[in-house]
Amino acid sequence: MKKTLFGPGAITTFSAALLLASATQAAPSKNVSGEVLVPLNYIIGLKEDGSSDQAVTEACEKKYEVGMGKEIFVEYQISPTQNRAVALVEDTEVRLTPLGIPETYSFTSDKMPDVLKQKGFLRVIFTMEDDFDDEVVHIIAAGDQPTDKCFLSTEAFKLRQ
Repeated sequence: MKKTLFGPGAITTFSAALLLASATQAAPSKNVSGEVLVPLNYIIGLKEDGSSDQAVTEACEKKYEVGMGKEIFVEYQISPTQNRAVALVEDTEVRLTPLGIPETYSFTSDKMPDVLKQKGFLRVIFTMEDDFDDEVVHIIAAGDQPTDKCFLSTEAFKLRQ
């Protein structure tokens, strides 16, 4: 029989990993439910490398202009053990799963419904601060060219501090 022993360094590393994993998403002390309406009012076209391109932006504006100004309805449930969210995009329900981003409640679509995929929608991302404020919706959609993407959002994309 072979015994495996962990040294003090391994235990410290393991403890740090557990602490980091538990701190990746805020955990409220009670259940919190909410509903928000978040308007889409920003669009930019992105090339394959993620850089913006005015020609791609113009094509995205034409392709998705009907969605600008429309509100995306999001319903969320946050608890100490499980977080869930659902977005309503063009009258179609999109289930969102938690992302585990520190100091936020962030969710993304793992699978887009076929009706939205046919319209070019690829992914929905919903995020809000851990104080349940500053709600943002991002939608990534197909551009005219296979390598182009359209970024529809409540605000210009920026890294949260």
